[in-house]
Amino acid sequence: MNKKDLAEEYALEEYASVNGENDLIFEDNRCFTFEDLKAAFNAGRESVVENMPELEWKDNDIAIEEEFAFCPVGRYEVTRWDELFEIWRNSLFLGYRPSLSEAKQAANEDYKQRIKQALGV
Repeated sequence: MNKKDLAEEYALEEYASVNGENDLIFEDNRCFTFEDLKAAFNAGRESVVENMPELEWKDNDIAIEEEFAFCPVGRYEVTRWDELFEIWRNSLFLGYRPSLSEAKQAANEDYKQRIKQALGV
């Protein structure tokens, strides 16, 4: 995966919107305000969440129909219970879903929400 320089991309777009598409760019020309820098920083924080990979699920070799995923906020587990699937994060029960795929999606959403909360987005 190619990593973009989002700050440079933002700077070029902002410069063009203020000065016109054909204006020459001089690197020592100080044309950005504190608000511009703040907006670029916040866009970068938000892009972290937008480009964050989904949880990588692994089968539990011991239990049937149980999968788990490790991530920076801990361990997620999805386990079949009767006709439903339980969702757990670090031994904290998060709820039930009717299918394995829906349970995994709910765990992914919880994971992304926790990362957003940590970043203040």
